[in-house]
Amino acid sequence: MNITSIWFTDPPVYHLFPPIYENLGLPEVSSFIEQRFEFAYTSGKTERTGHGSIRLYKQHGDFTVIIPENLPGFGPVRLEKLKSMLLERVKADFIQNMESEPLERKIYYTDFRRKTRGTD
Repeated sequence: MNITSIWFTDPPVYHLFPPIYENLGLPEVSSFIEQRFEFAYTSGKTERTGHGSIRLYKQHGDFTVIIPENLPGFGPVRLEKLKSMLLERVKADFIQNMESEPLERKIYYTDFRRKTRGTD
């Protein structure tokens, strides 16, 4: 398995959650910056392309690579190895993109609480 090239497809996007969810400690409801990319890789003699995104969770400072699609020939162990290889190659460029480009694209998430009965 070898990664031959990586290129970013979108500028970084800042996903904002309400402060009530930030202190829960759950990455699913924590604010993050995300940038999508495509990559070309070889598996055996076959060269293929895939899509992914890198996220920086602001509160924890963790970087995560997400590959939304199943890649042929990749089980859980090889997929984790691929994600760690992609993280090594993409992390520095992602940080540089965040610093060089203003965060113009922001997505705001609203409050998800239910209304109680009797209040409108």
